[in-house]
Amino acid sequence: MPCDQPFDRVSAYIDGELPAEERRAFALHLETCPACASLATELRQIGRSLAASGREPMPSELPSRIRLALAQAADRPEEPAAPAPRLRRWPVPVMLRQAAAILVACLVSSLATLWFVTGASQGRLLEQDLLSAHVRSLLQDSPIQVASSDAHTVKPWFAGKVDFSPEVRDLAPQGFPLVGGRLDSIGGKRVGALVYKRRLHLINVFAWATQGSDAAPSLSTRSGYNLLTWTRGGVAYAAVSDLDGKELERLAELL
Repeated sequence: MPCDQPFDRVSAYIDGELPAEERRAFALHLETCPACASLATELRQIGRSLAASGREPMPSELPSRIRLALAQAADRPEEPAAPAPRLRRWPVPVMLRQAAAILVACLVSSLATLWFVTGASQGRLLEQDLLSAHVRSLLQDSPIQVASSDAHTVKPWFAGKVDFSPEVRDLAPQGFPLVGGRLDSIGGKRVGALVYKRRLHLINVFAWATQGSDAAPSLSTRSGYNLLTWTRGGVAYAAVSDLDGKELERLAELL
């Protein structure tokens, strides 16, 4: 019998976002619901994998940018300060230039840290959301809301439900039969999900509107699943499956 609990409550429970009373009630629910308990275990494993993945390295051009900012703040190359036993003998302009240089260095360093930590974190959170959505679909009785192998049936079904038009093709002759489609949520945003099969493997192809330029497919692996992302015609796509990565890339070429 399908679970009547929204699957996003599992993520909220894992992240400690539920009020105390709801958290206790949901903990009892996990003891009796195999689907939610399995998803909770999967999300914890993903979290541990992300925590162990570390941070991205600092961009190679950052040191030169910091030095340039310091030189501009000081307005001229820093001169050695004359020996002075007491601070009050330092000329005020020199102190101001040094204070400005230190402030700029701290600001640039903070912004650089925020840049590479935030960028890496957003990418990992997107991958986590995509993987969680794929796992949710496997736990449901049916991973689709519109069941059809006809692209002319599935594509119009998305009209008015999402703000873009995804590529929908029946690829049964190429070995990737279309099963149907559904709506899903990635990062709090409504997305479309096309469902294909390859032998016994289920493939979710998530799609959402983007302002980014076209990007070639990029393959990564998370918790035993392959994740292929690409952008085409103002639409971002992400295919998730335990299917071999080469075969996922073949699907992207056919879509």
